[in-house]
Amino acid sequence: MITKQLIEHIEGEASVYFDMEGDKVDFATVVFPHFRGMESFLEQKSALDALVITPRVCGICGHAHLMATVRALEDAYKNGGYEVIPTQKANIIREFTLVMEMIQNHYKWFTMVIIPELIKLGGNSLENKPLKGAYASSLASKAIAVFGGQWPHSSYMVVGGVTCDPTYVEVLQAKSYVQELIKFFEKESLGLSLEAFLSFESCKEFQGIDSDIAQLEKTLIALGMHTKGFAHDRFLVLGEHTFSGIGKLKGTRVFHVDAKFVTTTSAYTPHEKTYAYNALYKDVYYETGSLARLMSTHSPMVKNMHRRYKDSAYSRVMARIFELATLLQHAKSLLQKIDVTQDSVVPIEHIHTITAKGIGVVEAPRGPLVHEIFLKNGVIESYKIVTPTQFNIGSSTRKKPTPVQKAMQGLSKTEAEFVFRTFDVCSVCTTH
Repeated sequence: MITKQLIEHIEGEASVYFDMEGDKVDFATVVFPHFRGMESFLEQKSALDALVITPRVCGICGHAHLMATVRALEDAYKNGGYEVIPTQKANIIREFTLVMEMIQNHYKWFTMVIIPELIKLGGNSLENKPLKGAYASSLASKAIAVFGGQWPHSSYMVVGGVTCDPTYVEVLQAKSYVQELIKFFEKESLGLSLEAFLSFESCKEFQGIDSDIAQLEKTLIALGMHTKGFAHDRFLVLGEHTFSGIGKLKGTRVFHVDAKFVTTTSAYTPHEKTYAYNALYKDVYYETGSLARLMSTHSPMVKNMHRRYKDSAYSRVMARIFELATLLQHAKSLLQKIDVTQDSVVPIEHIHTITAKGIGVVEAPRGPLVHEIFLKNGVIESYKIVTPTQFNIGSSTRKKPTPVQKAMQGLSKTEAEFVFRTFDVCSVCTTH
């Protein structure tokens, strides 16, 4: 029997068609029913217009889209014979705002999506306190605004650097927001210091802690999520950053990658039209996101988690919590390195001199975000966006399931819906 389920508690809308065998999911296809057409909007516009348009692809990861655009444009300059090298100051500020955007996304995801959904599954010991996520997100957004001017939909990153020129006082202000957020995370979620949490090397160390995170971990185990939600145990990290490695991973083995091997293919959705494409690397489906990034950095904690529970729903959720902690520590260290005496932006040739292709790759909260631009005399001939959700939550055939399709097989419908959400769906990015 095939049943259609509208999935709520995600960014945007999606439907899943469950093919049930008794009370278990035998197969499922995923539909993203709304078209937005951001790629089409960009055609025949000045290349610099993309700096205003692409951050509006998403209300959650606008900075990731902005950075991907900037990197694509700077790559086009390089391919056109004019290499652009931003200052260390500009690169640090870009990275900091991206990291803070990821932090606010992770925090809201586990307080506003994962905990409420676990309660529905029977996690009665959990408390639903979504305002914790809202408050943490507000602190992260304030830190972003020190440099970006606003969040979301900022356009402060430009070819050659950033438009802000922060003073020592403004950097101190950003530091205070980050420190306040760390203290809030320690008190309201961890139940111990950030340093102590990051020193964990085994899942057993969650035991005996009285906190939201420890209770979340305990509930995932009680509901058997460490034995459910397995995908292909293949991971992909494409964006070059100071907080992550790059590579494709099969289990724990890391292999070299190049974004030029990313391809898209039409989704298989026999019951309803979808406006999303599937994304593959060398014609293979890989899982992306926090678990992939922490595997790429050989995090002792996540390696232990993977050794015990592989790419289960448990690992997917807890890796994201652990990445939230690592990103908070990284954000603090980035601010220590800003030299306000450096230039914020370097001189560049006029955009109308550029006829070239450029690719920009960024690690967004859910995984690799790829922007590909073709310019002719500074005008956009074509623009292509590949998002993390296209990697994780494509819809393919039984013979070649995507990560989310594989992860939902063999589960009850309610369990499958939860596993679907562990990939943190963003349909508004995917139907660009």
